[in-house]
Amino acid sequence: MVVRVLQARDLWKSYDGRTDVLCGVQLDVASGEAALIWGENGSGKTTLLSILGGLDAPTRGHVEVAGREITGLRESALARVRLLEIGFVFQTHRLLEDLTIEENIALPLRFAKRPSEARVAELLQVFALTKLASRRPGEISVGESQRVAVARALANGPKVLLADEPTASLDAKGTAAVIEALRIARTNFGAAEIVAAHDSEVRALEATEYILDEGRLRKKE
Repeated sequence: MVVRVLQARDLWKSYDGRTDVLCGVQLDVASGEAALIWGENGSGKTTLLSILGGLDAPTRGHVEVAGREITGLRESALARVRLLEIGFVFQTHRLLEDLTIEENIALPLRFAKRPSEARVAELLQVFALTKLASRRPGEISVGESQRVAVARALANGPKVLLADEPTASLDAKGTAAVIEALRIARTNFGAAEIVAAHDSEVRALEATEYILDEGRLRKKE
Protein backbone atom coordinates (compact mmCIF):
# COMPACT_ATOMS: atom_id res chain seq x y z
CA MET A 1 0.00 0.00 0.00
CA VAL A 2 1.37 3.39 -1.04
CA VAL A 3 1.23 5.90 1.80
CA ARG A 4 1.50 9.45 0.48
CA VAL A 5 2.99 11.57 3.22
CA LEU A 6 3.34 14.81 1.28
CA GLN A 7 0.78 16.27 -1.09
CA ALA A 8 0.88 19.67 -2.74
CA ARG A 9 -2.14 20.92 -4.63
CA ASP A 10 -2.28 23.91 -6.99
CA LEU A 11 0.50 25.86 -5.27
CA TRP A 12 0.95 29.44 -6.38
CA LYS A 13 3.40 31.98 -5.01
CA SER A 14 3.28 35.57 -6.17
CA TYR A 15 5.22 38.64 -5.13
CA ASP A 16 3.89 42.18 -5.43
CA GLY A 17 0.75 40.69 -6.94
CA ARG A 18 2.52 40.46 -10.29
CA THR A 19 5.49 38.08 -10.26
CA ASP A 20 4.46 34.42 -10.13
CA VAL A 21 7.29 32.28 -8.78
CA LEU A 22 5.15 29.13 -8.60
CA CYS A 23 2.25 28.45 -10.94
CA GLY A 24 -0.12 25.65 -9.95
CA VAL A 25 2.49 23.19 -8.64
CA GLN A 26 1.25 19.65 -7.92
CA LEU A 27 3.36 17.03 -6.14
CA ASP A 28 2.83 13.72 -4.33
CA VAL A 29 5.58 11.82 -2.52
CA ALA A 30 5.09 8.58 -0.61
CA SER A 31 6.98 7.09 2.30
CA GLY A 32 10.36 5.80 1.13
CA GLU A 33 10.17 7.68 -2.18
CA ALA A 34 12.29 10.58 -3.39
CA ALA A 35 11.49 13.47 -5.70
CA LEU A 36 14.44 15.22 -7.32
CA ILE A 37 13.65 18.75 -8.49
CA TRP A 38 15.85 20.32 -11.13
CA GLY A 39 15.88 24.02 -11.91
CA GLU A 40 18.14 26.94 -12.69
CA ASN A 41 19.15 29.37 -9.97
CA GLY A 42 16.16 31.61 -9.33
CA SER A 43 13.67 29.08 -10.70
CA GLY A 44 11.81 28.85 -7.37
CA LYS A 45 13.20 25.60 -5.95
CA THR A 46 13.96 27.10 -2.54
CA THR A 47 10.57 28.84 -2.47
CA LEU A 48 8.84 25.54 -3.21
CA LEU A 49 10.72 23.66 -0.48
CA SER A 50 10.03 26.48 1.98
CA ILE A 51 6.30 26.20 1.32
CA LEU A 52 6.33 22.40 1.51
CA GLY A 53 8.14 22.65 4.85
CA GLY A 54 5.85 25.27 6.35
CA LEU A 55 8.55 27.95 6.39
CA ASP A 56 6.59 30.08 3.92
CA ALA A 57 2.94 30.28 2.88
CA PRO A 58 1.63 29.96 -0.67
CA THR A 59 -0.40 32.73 -2.22
CA ARG A 60 -2.95 30.00 -2.81
CA GLY A 61 -3.01 26.22 -2.80
CA HIS A 62 -2.68 23.51 -0.19
CA VAL A 63 -0.01 21.32 1.40
CA GLU A 64 -0.67 18.17 3.42
CA VAL A 65 2.00 16.45 5.53
CA ALA A 66 1.21 13.02 6.98
CA GLY A 67 -2.46 13.55 6.16
CA ARG A 68 -2.68 16.93 7.87
CA GLU A 69 -3.36 20.19 6.10
CA ILE A 70 -0.61 22.60 7.15
CA THR A 71 -1.57 25.57 4.99
CA GLY A 72 -3.01 28.26 7.19
CA LEU A 73 -1.96 26.76 10.52
CA ARG A 74 -0.98 29.14 13.28
CA GLU A 75 2.76 29.57 13.74
CA SER A 76 2.80 27.60 17.00
CA ALA A 77 1.16 24.63 15.28
CA LEU A 78 3.43 24.96 12.25
CA ALA A 79 6.49 24.99 14.50
CA ARG A 80 5.33 21.70 16.00
CA VAL A 81 4.86 20.18 12.53
CA ARG A 82 8.35 21.32 11.51
CA LEU A 83 9.86 19.87 14.67
CA LEU A 84 8.21 16.45 14.51
CA GLU A 85 7.11 15.75 10.93
CA ILE A 86 9.63 17.51 8.67
CA GLY A 87 13.42 17.34 8.56
CA PHE A 88 15.48 20.01 6.80
CA VAL A 89 18.90 19.75 5.17
CA PHE A 90 20.30 22.98 3.70
CA GLN A 91 23.16 23.92 1.38
CA THR A 92 25.38 24.40 4.42
CA HIS A 93 25.20 22.08 7.40
CA ARG A 94 24.21 24.76 9.96
CA LEU A 95 25.67 22.77 12.83
CA LEU A 96 26.39 24.58 16.09
CA GLU A 97 30.15 24.93 16.35
CA ASP A 98 30.22 24.90 20.17
CA LEU A 99 28.47 21.53 20.38
CA THR A 100 29.84 18.09 19.64
CA ILE A 101 28.50 16.01 16.77
CA GLU A 102 26.52 13.93 19.25
CA GLU A 103 25.04 17.05 20.84
CA ASN A 104 24.12 18.54 17.48
CA ILE A 105 22.18 15.42 16.51
CA ALA A 106 20.41 15.43 19.88
CA LEU A 107 19.16 19.03 19.57
CA PRO A 108 15.79 18.31 17.87
CA LEU A 109 15.06 15.62 20.48
CA ARG A 110 15.79 18.06 23.28
CA PHE A 111 13.51 20.67 21.73
CA ALA A 112 10.79 18.01 21.56
CA LYS A 113 11.53 16.96 25.15
CA ARG A 114 12.14 13.37 24.09
CA PRO A 115 14.75 10.88 25.35
CA SER A 116 17.81 11.24 23.18
CA GLU A 117 20.52 8.77 24.18
CA ALA A 118 19.31 5.64 22.38
CA ARG A 119 18.09 7.52 19.30
CA VAL A 120 21.32 9.46 18.90
CA ALA A 121 23.38 6.29 19.32
CA GLU A 122 21.30 4.64 16.57
CA LEU A 123 21.79 7.56 14.19
CA LEU A 124 25.51 7.74 14.87
CA GLN A 125 25.85 4.06 14.09
CA VAL A 126 23.66 3.98 10.98
CA PHE A 127 25.41 6.99 9.44
CA ALA A 128 28.89 5.76 10.42
CA LEU A 129 29.48 8.76 12.68
CA THR A 130 30.19 7.00 15.99
CA LYS A 131 33.92 7.72 15.86
CA LEU A 132 33.18 11.40 15.31
CA ALA A 133 30.64 11.73 18.13
CA SER A 134 32.87 13.72 20.49
CA ARG A 135 34.32 16.01 17.83
CA ARG A 136 33.05 19.45 16.91
CA PRO A 137 32.01 20.59 13.41
CA GLY A 138 35.28 22.45 12.87
CA GLU A 139 37.17 19.19 13.34
CA ILE A 140 35.46 17.20 10.57
CA SER A 141 35.13 17.61 6.79
CA VAL A 142 32.31 19.47 5.05
CA GLY A 143 30.99 16.20 3.64
CA GLU A 144 30.96 14.64 7.10
CA SER A 145 29.18 17.71 8.42
CA GLN A 146 26.43 17.29 5.84
CA ARG A 147 26.03 13.64 6.87
CA VAL A 148 25.61 14.87 10.44
CA ALA A 149 23.00 17.33 9.17
CA VAL A 150 21.03 14.48 7.58
CA ALA A 151 21.23 12.47 10.82
CA ARG A 152 20.09 15.48 12.84
CA ALA A 153 17.18 16.06 10.46
CA LEU A 154 15.99 12.51 11.17
CA ALA A 155 16.28 12.73 14.96
CA ASN A 156 12.55 13.04 15.65
CA GLY A 157 11.57 10.49 13.00
CA PRO A 158 10.02 12.94 10.50
CA LYS A 159 7.82 11.66 7.69
CA VAL A 160 9.31 14.14 5.20
CA LEU A 161 12.91 15.17 4.53
CA LEU A 162 13.52 18.35 2.51
CA ALA A 163 17.02 18.93 1.13
CA ASP A 164 17.91 22.17 -0.64
CA GLU A 165 21.06 21.78 -2.76
CA PRO A 166 22.66 19.51 -0.11
CA THR A 167 25.75 18.80 -2.24
CA ALA A 168 26.31 22.31 -3.62
CA SER A 169 29.53 23.00 -1.71
CA LEU A 170 31.00 19.48 -1.78
CA ASP A 171 33.64 17.69 -3.78
CA ALA A 172 32.96 14.32 -5.42
CA LYS A 173 33.76 12.35 -2.26
CA GLY A 174 31.56 14.54 -0.08
CA THR A 175 28.75 14.42 -2.63
CA ALA A 176 28.84 10.62 -2.69
CA ALA A 177 28.71 10.52 1.12
CA VAL A 178 25.65 12.79 1.28
CA ILE A 179 23.85 10.86 -1.46
CA GLU A 180 24.46 7.68 0.53
CA ALA A 181 23.13 9.39 3.67
CA LEU A 182 19.96 10.41 1.83
CA ARG A 183 19.57 6.86 0.54
CA ILE A 184 19.85 5.56 4.11
CA ALA A 185 17.21 8.06 5.23
CA ARG A 186 14.78 6.47 2.77
CA THR A 187 15.63 2.80 3.13
CA ASN A 188 16.29 2.63 6.89
CA PHE A 189 13.88 5.29 8.13
CA GLY A 190 11.21 5.43 5.43
CA ALA A 191 11.42 9.17 4.92
CA ALA A 192 9.79 10.76 1.89
CA GLU A 193 12.42 13.00 0.32
CA ILE A 194 12.19 16.12 -1.81
CA VAL A 195 15.63 17.20 -3.00
CA ALA A 196 16.33 20.38 -4.97
CA ALA A 197 19.53 20.24 -7.00
CA HIS A 198 21.38 21.19 -10.14
CA ASP A 199 24.37 18.83 -9.67
CA SER A 200 24.02 15.87 -12.08
CA GLU A 201 25.73 13.53 -9.62
CA VAL A 202 22.62 13.69 -7.43
CA ARG A 203 20.93 11.42 -10.00
CA ALA A 204 22.55 8.57 -8.06
CA LEU A 205 19.62 8.96 -5.64
CA GLU A 206 17.48 7.10 -8.19
CA ALA A 207 14.58 9.43 -7.53
CA THR A 208 11.61 10.50 -9.61
CA GLU A 209 12.85 13.58 -11.45
CA TYR A 210 10.97 16.84 -11.96
CA ILE A 211 11.83 20.11 -13.68
CA LEU A 212 10.76 23.46 -12.27
CA ASP A 213 10.70 26.01 -15.06
CA GLU A 214 8.88 29.34 -15.22
CA GLY A 215 7.05 28.41 -12.05
CA ARG A 216 5.64 25.15 -13.36
CA LEU A 217 6.65 21.69 -12.15
CA ARG A 218 6.61 18.77 -14.59
CA LYS A 219 7.88 15.24 -14.43
CA LYS A 220 11.09 14.73 -16.41
CA GLU A 221 10.66 12.34 -19.28
